[in-house]
Amino acid sequence: MNQELLYKYFKGTTTIEEEKRILDWVEASEENREAFLKERMMFDVALFSDRQSAGKKTFRLAPILKWGIRIAAVIIVGVCGYFMTNDYLYNQASLPQTVTVPAGQRAQITLADGTRVWLNAQSTLTYASNFGRGERNVELDGEAYFEVAKNKDIPFYVHTEMNKVKVVGTSFNVCAYAGSKEFETTLVEGIVDIYPANSNKVITRLQKEEFFGNYDGKCKKVILPSYEYLRWKEGLYCFDDVPFSCILTKLEMYYNVKITVSDPKLLNYDSCTGKFREQDGIEHILRTISKDHPFEFSINEEKDSIFIYEK
Repeated sequence: MNQELLYKYFKGTTTIEEEKRILDWVEASEENREAFLKERMMFDVALFSDRQSAGKKTFRLAPILKWGIRIAAVIIVGVCGYFMTNDYLYNQASLPQTVTVPAGQRAQITLADGTRVWLNAQSTLTYASNFGRGERNVELDGEAYFEVAKNKDIPFYVHTEMNKVKVVGTSFNVCAYAGSKEFETTLVEGIVDIYPANSNKVITRLQKEEFFGNYDGKCKKVILPSYEYLRWKEGLYCFDDVPFSCILTKLEMYYNVKITVSDPKLLNYDSCTGKFREQDGIEHILRTISKDHPFEFSINEEKDSIFIYEK
């Protein structure tokens, strides 16, 4: 198979006929499938190079951390299980693309339609390789900030475990980690509609500066006082009247550590407010919080585990 055609497919710019040709070739033999995966891996590795491919169109994973730190995001091609029948392949006409960001990292990507997405730690975004051609659907597990390219003919959908968001062109934040039973959307610009995950019945419509939260079926909608907490994509961690337990959960993701609390009563502290820079480090953040809350903490030698105990 021609490498140029494969790379064209990876970037989502092939025609339907070209996609069918590639899928037929991949399905023809195990050798072809291995060659496809090898080229896919080489293409993904190139996404992390120092702007050597700046002239290429879209589908480029770029670091957003300052001082030249590269993102350790993982690109996974979901091939296995999708070579079941010709009908299925042709109906899908694409293979899913998945971007996964590990704990302690953040990443920014640009989709084929020009939509920009910032992904927070331990977040995964999945979309079709022909995204934007006839539909714009992404699946999110985690937290992401979207600046959606306007296209009135093709709405943009964000699918999560609990809810889905429909937009045309707007900026908004979604936080919905699988298994958390929590879903949050903050609208910065434009309009979004919120639906249950498996229904087309609108729950609510958000206007600018509105926030919607669904916590295990208990929903709330409020006017957001500020967008400070969205500055995670800039490396700023802002907490405004946030429960101590929630802060610890976020710190585990931001700094890739395991935090253990000796007594559950320590989690019943009043909510915390503060603003920290990423480079301040988790020790500085906990030390600052402990000035108002009576607790001590210790960090193991590997600095991947923290134990919090009563002062």
